[in-house]
Amino acid sequence: MEIEEGIVRKQTLRGFLRRVPQRLSEAVEHFFYGLGLRIARQPKRWLLTSTVIVLISLSGLYFFRQEKNPVKLWVPQDSEFVRDTEWMFDKFGQGLRMEHMIMTADDVLMPEILAKLNEITKEIISAQTPDQILWTDVCFKVPVVSGIVHRKRRSDEFDDFFDVEPESQINSTAFEPAVHADSQLYCNIVNNLPKACLLNSILDVWEYDTKMILEKSKEEIISDINTAKVSPTLGHPLNFTELLGGVTKDEKGRIISAKAVTTQWAVHINFSEVDMDNFGNDVGTADWATDDVMKWELTYLDVLHKNAKLLNNRNDANDTSAIWYEAGRSFGDVTFVTMFGNMDILSIGFILMFFYVLVIFSDYNWVGWRIYLTIVGLLCVGGAFIMSISVCSILGIPYGPVHTSLPFLLLALGVDDNFLIMASWKEIHAHTSNRNRPLEERIALMLGHAGSAIIITSLTDVVAFIIGASTILPSLQSFCIYAACGVLLTFFFQITFYVAFFCIDARRIENKRNSIIPCIVHENFTQKFPNPQDELPAKLITKLYSNVVLTIPGKIVIVLITIVTASAGVVGILQLQQWFDPAWFIPSHTYLSKYIDVRRNEYPEVGYEAMILMGDFNYTSEFPKIINLAERFANLSTVQTINSWPNAFAKFVWDYYQKDLRNVTLEDTKFRSYLSKFLFSRNGGKYQRNFLFKDALTCGQDTPMISVSTIDFIFKRFHGPHEWIPAMDGSKHVAHDVGIDGFVTVWSEVFSLWVTDKLIAQEVQRNVLLALFCVMGMTGLLIAELQTCFWIFLCVLLTLLNVCGFMYFWGLTIDIASCIGLELGIGLCVDYAAHVAHAFINAASETGGEDRTKRAHLAVRYIGAAVAYGAGSTLLALSMMAFCDSYVFHAFLRIFVLVILFGLWHGLFLLPVILSTIGPRSLRSQTQPPKKRGDAGDAVTSPLNKESES
Repeated sequence: MEIEEGIVRKQTLRGFLRRVPQRLSEAVEHFFYGLGLRIARQPKRWLLTSTVIVLISLSGLYFFRQEKNPVKLWVPQDSEFVRDTEWMFDKFGQGLRMEHMIMTADDVLMPEILAKLNEITKEIISAQTPDQILWTDVCFKVPVVSGIVHRKRRSDEFDDFFDVEPESQINSTAFEPAVHADSQLYCNIVNNLPKACLLNSILDVWEYDTKMILEKSKEEIISDINTAKVSPTLGHPLNFTELLGGVTKDEKGRIISAKAVTTQWAVHINFSEVDMDNFGNDVGTADWATDDVMKWELTYLDVLHKNAKLLNNRNDANDTSAIWYEAGRSFGDVTFVTMFGNMDILSIGFILMFFYVLVIFSDYNWVGWRIYLTIVGLLCVGGAFIMSISVCSILGIPYGPVHTSLPFLLLALGVDDNFLIMASWKEIHAHTSNRNRPLEERIALMLGHAGSAIIITSLTDVVAFIIGASTILPSLQSFCIYAACGVLLTFFFQITFYVAFFCIDARRIENKRNSIIPCIVHENFTQKFPNPQDELPAKLITKLYSNVVLTIPGKIVIVLITIVTASAGVVGILQLQQWFDPAWFIPSHTYLSKYIDVRRNEYPEVGYEAMILMGDFNYTSEFPKIINLAERFANLSTVQTINSWPNAFAKFVWDYYQKDLRNVTLEDTKFRSYLSKFLFSRNGGKYQRNFLFKDALTCGQDTPMISVSTIDFIFKRFHGPHEWIPAMDGSKHVAHDVGIDGFVTVWSEVFSLWVTDKLIAQEVQRNVLLALFCVMGMTGLLIAELQTCFWIFLCVLLTLLNVCGFMYFWGLTIDIASCIGLELGIGLCVDYAAHVAHAFINAASETGGEDRTKRAHLAVRYIGAAVAYGAGSTLLALSMMAFCDSYVFHAFLRIFVLVILFGLWHGLFLLPVILSTIGPRSLRSQTQPPKKRGDAGDAVTSPLNKESES
């Protein structure tokens, strides 16, 4: 007896679980049926209410804020780079920004080439902005110590200070004015020294004198270049040969020719005056700079644009000289134009999509064109986009450059919903009994059918984006929140505003009113309700699936193709590289791209500038560790050169005071006294810019307490993440491992890219896994049929696997652009499989049996055309990206194409094959009322139909 009761309980439980999906499906359809009925009875009120809500929501735009700071867009906010950058801005407060110009020729050491370079240089120096900003107003200034070198004693001076020529003592420690000269006399001279702009140029050798250059012979120029060690205009040591590229040397190691020479302009940046909200660009790629610097750089570029054009248009075939250049603002300017300069081209894609949707929706007569309905469908997407901006602005979420791609996603999802609604409308009228019903009931039936399918994909996308917002990339996090809000609002507008206007448009057609001028009535018009099975797409689907796809050979071929493509996807994933190169964002025809190419060719070994950033400790007691730190960096295999003030200072103290700072700890006052003399010495003066003191540095007095100091070095040239990520991590490990009791780190502007490069692969993997989790969870919640959920999950998994794998074969890598593109693609690949699976479990064949093949055929015939139309509209809208220069748009286009192709394959081919073989039972009762004449032979049925017919 107990056994029988257990069996009964199990059967009861099994029956209950089987009824859950059916009850849930019926409840969802009843809800949308009731909603459709209410909307159809008062469509104008729903239109007005939706419009008022949008207008009220626009008040949120008052709080709109666009994030333009690259650190807050592209770098994980919990990374050391963000912490170090904020510390540097707060403590150090200033920095250098270098502008570069390269002149190339067969031999740039020819006098006429150098003279030409000199004239261009002087033109830049004398150029001024419309606001009268000169080079001298923005440059980084250094003391001119050449006055000591060349200044002669006046007749009223009796000291012998200037009798010693420092140039002759440059390699000797016998005489150092900062040590041996009278302190008051020396400091009077130093304090009266002028300051000049730091300009690293080979022309400095001849003091920027064109006449002197032209009077030189080639041999004299070669001799000057190989022997000059000190800047004649500034008096500071300078290795001029480092400015040459493509050099040729003789057997003695002397440079005898060069193909390139670079000029470096140092600009001073006061970080406390940098406001990225005003000076940043909409792409978030602008560098830190103040307004005056940005304006001067624009004039600097104008001068070089003009001279480059003159050189390119010359008629002298023997003159091979050319100039290549960049400014600190160049990358931001070029990427901004690249991203937003092609909006007119992208708008063509929207226009093409409009006509595409219009042609598919309409009957080709004066009444049947659905022009305004198509426009309203697009307006729903626009309203959702604007409202999402408003809502997120109220929540304090900034708008970023990635969000520009959000309209593409919303359009793809919104238009896909439009096609589903139209497919449901046609399916309703395939039954003669439905055609005689009031319009309100037909609209309700339409929304009852379509709403349950739309809500599954919409809510799945919303949850996927919400979970995706947990990413560590700020720009992607903000985008996911905007996307989740936009997708949800698109769904609401589709089932309210669009359905309301659909009702009005359907009544217009029934009243025989003109599609353009509704006041015109066409009395001779007769509305036709063609059977969906008689339309060309349905006929093609019937032939394709009956004769090929759902046959045994066809199923085998489709499964084999799926296995082969999945295997190729796995191979591609294993070879997919984590790689990001900012140069990809620069079109090849721009001046910046050409400069980068020349620099890489002529200066292949030029590395990446970086610095050791230190502060918040006692330098006197920690100085032996500082020397150890500098020496360990000098011995690193990843470091090319280091400009170490601790070693230079230690040598200075040993040479002049015979104290070994590696082993001896000085008294604090003695340390600061020696440091002061060092920083005002000939060889130590260049290190003043590496210090920030708590008070002003004064010659003849001990240095104030050190607030911040830096040690400049240059990383070697790396050739991929496998080199630069270990170099970054290794340098930071050395800095922390020395054991200095204070703040010590390694900072480089390029770290902002390397940090993201290090984590982006993990983010892609994480986002894909979360997306799959969301697909499984949401479909399980909304469909409640576990087998169906599993097959949807499998299709999405295979789609993402193939997309990631074929990214490699299409030349893409794992970078920021592809990560964002995949996030966008996830929202699309869910739809294809979910719509087909939903149609299958709601389909019932005319035989009333569990004929899976018949139900799979019915599902694809009902929903397949709509899904394919939606994919086609997305491709058409995105097709114009192929004509853009932006790498981001090209990456998006390739990823979207892969998502659509593999999504359609798995949703329209693989999934019907699986469902027709081992698919779940139908959620619909198999006992159907007798078919009336003119009804479709098969249909995706609904309990709403049965209720209405009973």
